[in-house]
Amino acid sequence: SIGGMMQATLHVDHVAINAGDPTKRPAYSAVVGQIHATKYDSTRSGFGYGNEPIKIYYKKFPGHETGSVFWTYERNLARDDENRTDLAVPVFGYTWDNDQDPGENGVALGEEFSYTINVHRNTMYVTFHNERLGTVEQTRSLVRGADSLDNPYAYGGDTLYFKAGVYNQCSTRSGTSQWYAGCPGTGDWETDRANGDYAQATFSRLVVGPSQAPTE
Repeated sequence: SIGGMMQATLHVDHVAINAGDPTKRPAYSAVVGQIHATKYDSTRSGFGYGNEPIKIYYKKFPGHETGSVFWTYERNLARDDENRTDLAVPVFGYTWDNDQDPGENGVALGEEFSYTINVHRNTMYVTFHNERLGTVEQTRSLVRGADSLDNPYAYGGDTLYFKAGVYNQCSTRSGTSQWYAGCPGTGDWETDRANGDYAQATFSRLVVGPSQAPTE
């Protein structure tokens, strides 16, 4: 189909509480919704890199009262392009570059919030809601680059699909990459749960359907 909409209501129950390098962006975070591009041979088309125009994050540092909800837009470039990175947009609290406790401006573990990703025509409309913090609405063009370093046509030539769930971002890998936080984990559920090396979320609503024209 052309366009589409995903609506979710959930609360995050747990994020991994241990990280070898707490300064790495993915430490203590999980992704709970996203749009993913299909990966294919893109040597001539300039598309098909399999990147993500949106990933919705929840990140909470150990000892903090609340966590932050934010989303990222990935510049749609080849994997070996040094400018291929994620641009973070705050919603409730901060993004991954602020290690302060968001306090009353953040969302606690177990506290419900909802999001809607509505891709209508060439624009992605994103809406977040929390009973205590209210509603936040944001937009992003999917056919015009986010900045001068992005693919000038953004994701205009890609096939896209929704993903929902809880995706632990705390990789066990270590190294120079910003994505490798060196988080402990054995792969054994009982062991990792006992040590706090896991992510968990509870969805009470998940609906996918056609896009809707935004209201004025």
